[in-house]
Amino acid sequence: MKTGYKVTDVKRAKKIGVAAENLSELIEKSRKKLGFNVSAECRLYVAEDGTQVDDDEYLNTLPPQTLFILLLNSEKMVTDFDHYYSMILTHKKDYIDTGKAAKEFLSENLSEKFKVFQRYISAANDAKTMLSERTQDPEWFAGLEPSEKTKEQSMSKRVKERMRGYYYKTKSALQSSEMYVRSNNARGKKLIDQFLLDLRKILETNKYNAGYFNRKDKVVRICDENGSFQCGGLWNKSKCSYEDHVINPYRSREERIIFQTWNLDHKIELSRSITPNILKAIERLANGQVKCISCERDSTQGFIETDRYYLQIFTRENLKLVHIVCHHKGKHEAQSNLYTVCGKCYSGQSIEY
Repeated sequence: MKTGYKVTDVKRAKKIGVAAENLSELIEKSRKKLGFNVSAECRLYVAEDGTQVDDDEYLNTLPPQTLFILLLNSEKMVTDFDHYYSMILTHKKDYIDTGKAAKEFLSENLSEKFKVFQRYISAANDAKTMLSERTQDPEWFAGLEPSEKTKEQSMSKRVKERMRGYYYKTKSALQSSEMYVRSNNARGKKLIDQFLLDLRKILETNKYNAGYFNRKDKVVRICDENGSFQCGGLWNKSKCSYEDHVINPYRSREERIIFQTWNLDHKIELSRSITPNILKAIERLANGQVKCISCERDSTQGFIETDRYYLQIFTRENLKLVHIVCHHKGKHEAQSNLYTVCGKCYSGQSIEY
């Protein structure tokens, strides 16, 4: 009976799935899928700890979906820990890719791996924390664009990147929906395009909420005046249960990169609740079946309250900053709603941000 595994090369550039009954078959299939020379001599290692898999007996003790590294005989094995920790220390990849790699690395055996990073964070030097200019602390800016002149500017840019990500995720979901791609539903397509246009205008008007990570923005910042962030805890909790879920990305380059593993978690989930309800609301409008959220009357015409969905997708009304340990990826019980209003109750974008 075949078992499914995951295999990559020493550079972690490509990850493949392979189903195999034994070690020989696993190596052979992996070699072909990864584009190795078919006659090349290869060795197989467990990615996490670097243990070589040299017989079927040991392979059979490993669980399905174990990640392996396939090496040529001329290549040296580098464990997951060494690979990703080196990436963080040397910053060989760009900022976002490093953050994604760190997230992937921390997804297994999290408690032990987190202890390593926590010790590193605890040992950081506070001497340069309050420095802001690139000229004052050039090491902090290693790997960032030359246009980023201050730490605050750089951290604001990171928020914008996350907010753009939420927008394009929403856009992709709506434009790939059946309502949008159906050729006989021109009104539904038009309503989706208008909703996305309105949503982006609100986001741009509020400057992508860039102040959330900017320690000098006293009005909306999530951190304190020194740039220290505290975990908000699980989506359904009022605070974090861990005292050590604290980080200051302004302190060092390494801490700035590790900060990428922290999430802005949607309490009401974007993909499971918000986007489906946006589609339902737009479908109601397209079909002339409007249920007014204000007066609760039924109507054949109305509007979608884009601003309410904006609050749920992009603002702290529905977002909390959390350490990766407190980022619950299972289904959240909190639900969005169908925010449609009749013509009498509609007053444009009325919510203050």
